[in-house]
Amino acid sequence: MCGEEVPAEELGKGYRLGDGRLVVVEPEDFEGLPSSSDHTIDVVEFVSAEQIDPIFLHRSYFLRPDEVGLPSYVLLREALERSWRMAVVKITLRRRETLAVVRPRGDLLVLHTLLWPDEVRDPGFELPEVGARPQELKMALSLVNSMTTEFDHAAFTDDYRDALEAVIEAKSSGAVIPAARGPEETGAVDLVVALQRSLERVREGKQPPVR
Repeated sequence: MCGEEVPAEELGKGYRLGDGRLVVVEPEDFEGLPSSSDHTIDVVEFVSAEQIDPIFLHRSYFLRPDEVGLPSYVLLREALERSWRMAVVKITLRRRETLAVVRPRGDLLVLHTLLWPDEVRDPGFELPEVGARPQELKMALSLVNSMTTEFDHAAFTDDYRDALEAVIEAKSSGAVIPAARGPEETGAVDLVVALQRSLERVREGKQPPVR
């Protein structure tokens, strides 16, 4: 606040409690905390993929074995692939224990770190009891079935990134910067009406362009 640099030896770590109090934590307080090597992955259990709620997924890493661990790596990959299971593991990242899952992806194993339950926010609201009308549900199911396909991630593009790259390319070459296309003002649209329009486009073979 005063503009003066604070020496590293005077910096400390603190934890703010729910009532606003700040508890200062000294280096020796960390000595008794559980910790393991950053290179160790402890398998806790095996679960089916549908048991892991995607909301808990945090970051993804490719696991690369060393020469000695390659046979075990391949064995685990084959076992997970044939059993349709994922391994729940604990790993230390940046000196902090992290929960994660390991799954096969092609010839490799991928590790997905998980958020702890208390790190996922409560939505803070509940929906009122409202049932879907049979005719509307039938229409929605018809739309879902007609637009169901195999997901191809490569078929989707990041329009914002493409436009930004076009601007950068234009500026670097001295060309005219392409005009930005703003969002269309559509206002509030009833979901049922939107479903009807989407279903009509599908029936006419005019599906929305892939994004």
